[in-house]
Amino acid sequence: MQFDVSTQGEVPRVCHEYKKFRVEKMKIAFVYNLKRNETLKEAEFDTLEVVDAITSGLASNGATVTKVEMTKDGSWIDKLISTRPDLVFNTAEGFVGIGREALAPTVFEQNSLPYVGSGPYTCFLTLDKFLTKKVVERNGVLTPDSFFISNMNDIMVISKGLPYPVFVKPNFEGSSKGISQRSCCLNEDDFISYAKESLKDFPEGLLIEKYIEGRDITVAYVEGLGKNLGVLEPIEYTGTTRGNFTIYDYDMKNLDDSQIGVICPANIETGVRQVILEQMKKVVAALGIVDMCRADFRIGPEGEVYFIEVNALPSLHPDAGLFKASEKEGFDYNTTIQKILENALKKNKIKGSSVSRARKIKTRIPNMALVFNMKKKRPGQEGYEDEAEFDNPATIEAIANALRENGFKPRLIEADRDLAKNLLDQNIEVVFNIAEGLNKQSREAQVPALCDLLGIEHTGSDAACLSITLNKALSTKLVLAENLKAPRSVIFQRKKKKYLHGLNYPVIIKPNLEGTSKGIYDNSVVTNEKELNQRMDELFLKFTGPLMVEEFVKGREFTVGLLGENSCQVIGITEIVFKKSEEKNPIYSFEAKSIDEDPLDNSIFRLASPPDINKNLEKKIISVSKKIFHITGCRDVARIDYRITRDEQIYFIEINPLPGLSPGFSDLTILADKNGLPYNNLIGKIAAPAVRRWRKSNS
Repeated sequence: MQFDVSTQGEVPRVCHEYKKFRVEKMKIAFVYNLKRNETLKEAEFDTLEVVDAITSGLASNGATVTKVEMTKDGSWIDKLISTRPDLVFNTAEGFVGIGREALAPTVFEQNSLPYVGSGPYTCFLTLDKFLTKKVVERNGVLTPDSFFISNMNDIMVISKGLPYPVFVKPNFEGSSKGISQRSCCLNEDDFISYAKESLKDFPEGLLIEKYIEGRDITVAYVEGLGKNLGVLEPIEYTGTTRGNFTIYDYDMKNLDDSQIGVICPANIETGVRQVILEQMKKVVAALGIVDMCRADFRIGPEGEVYFIEVNALPSLHPDAGLFKASEKEGFDYNTTIQKILENALKKNKIKGSSVSRARKIKTRIPNMALVFNMKKKRPGQEGYEDEAEFDNPATIEAIANALRENGFKPRLIEADRDLAKNLLDQNIEVVFNIAEGLNKQSREAQVPALCDLLGIEHTGSDAACLSITLNKALSTKLVLAENLKAPRSVIFQRKKKKYLHGLNYPVIIKPNLEGTSKGIYDNSVVTNEKELNQRMDELFLKFTGPLMVEEFVKGREFTVGLLGENSCQVIGITEIVFKKSEEKNPIYSFEAKSIDEDPLDNSIFRLASPPDINKNLEKKIISVSKKIFHITGCRDVARIDYRITRDEQIYFIEINPLPGLSPGFSDLTILADKNGLPYNNLIGKIAAPAVRRWRKSNS
């Protein structure tokens, strides 16, 4: 690769001086993937040359650096923890799956290890090109029109309406993996042929993007470096044009870069340069980039600037564009590495040489138990509905595997009469709680209350919250007390000859102390007194607790997922779109949730996430959800259900702080996956606050 750094002025001969952090006694763990061959799977890994260069840069101010190579068997985690580092420097790409780049930072967070670079969510998000584009578009960044496809049927569906030429590339890959000179498809036949081939090689999905003829520009970001808030001078690649198209393909980038030139600063007009710098600042802010990244742009024929993609784990090869740009700011390779390190130290409030003695990070993994109630009945068997909220063995194992992926070694303990003894006998310190409890109206609070009694930390909300939220009437009163909307309702404690309520029909009847739509059936919405009396009598024969009669809100149905502790975060919004237009009052009933069809898209409904709503309504839903999360005393995780009228009035229906976690089936897990949070990461984020509380209580 040929470099030209003289286009707009000479490189300073002497690097800028800056106040050095005292790191001579600091212990740094450097986590990476080592590239051992030229296969596609290892294209993004670091060569031994790069590993040595980074190690030298980290140690250039006297720090002790321990190299930790990420391994598939997970042994690297034990090695990392045993080094007891003050800071982790991360370049590890992971091995498989669309969430692979999030693996390392997830492990760091689970073990309370401060680290360099972006967090798990950002690493996952930025590996998903299509989702990244949608996020930056919402923040005013121009991107080429695009589509995401994940199956052969998608190819045929969209092929006729594409704005040819189009560009086809894997949606979840970096280092130009899967990009060739055939990636630019001129017509429908080219597209169908190439897309089918690509989807076989990259079955997770493809990004189909309108091809923009123009020039390739890369912009590096190093937090705190230079004059533009860390955004460095744009870099231009040359020599990427073959025939009529400019394509920086895999072979050029990874196999033979002898014809590729790099111009720094890019030879672009002042106005275009300013647009790129401003767009880069928006990209960094919108995606939550931390410490460093690299983004690719393309300048169109009329000077328009298009964002293409971003890499939160940029190449740190000494010849990488990031360091050519940092040279223009007067920083050589080692000084740039030290600047990245310096920012991480400030971010984590680590005070240089004193850190090893003054701050002892607790790195021991707590003894964890996954506590559950297991389903014993099968669909159709008598008593199956009684166990509707319990988890099947596949779900329990999926959660256990996800916890293992996050660095834990969970014991599986059923929430039966021997629970207290089993927790004490196995010296459990943190409980990952999915148990619904047995009997009585406060059954969901049994495990949290027992944990509190035994001095064991647990995930999720406390006993008080779970008691309140299982009671629909009580949680509704709390919401109404804060001037939020909920349907008018009446509670009936036992069977009566006549049910007087004063509500407007239609009304919906539901058990007041049940979840998972238990007791809510396709015929639960009634339109007159006769139907009401009949349904009430039927339900009182089936459920011993009180029944709620609630005014039915006509409109759209939504569910919202939240994570967090003191400050919660909405991870996504899903609309339950009912398909049977002939039904006047469709509901998300027990029958609908139990249907033996695709849980995302079946004959009754489909789950749309993100939903088709305007920005203003989205903001209102997020605001209301956060308020209700705090009003009801939730912690770590919850799911809230709403009905929203045509004039966008938001009516609270119920909240579930112990939501189902069945992968690919439960509303929360589907919602999380659709909004960029894969299953293992979701489980890790639910576990993390409990581990932090445990560490704090033992510090």
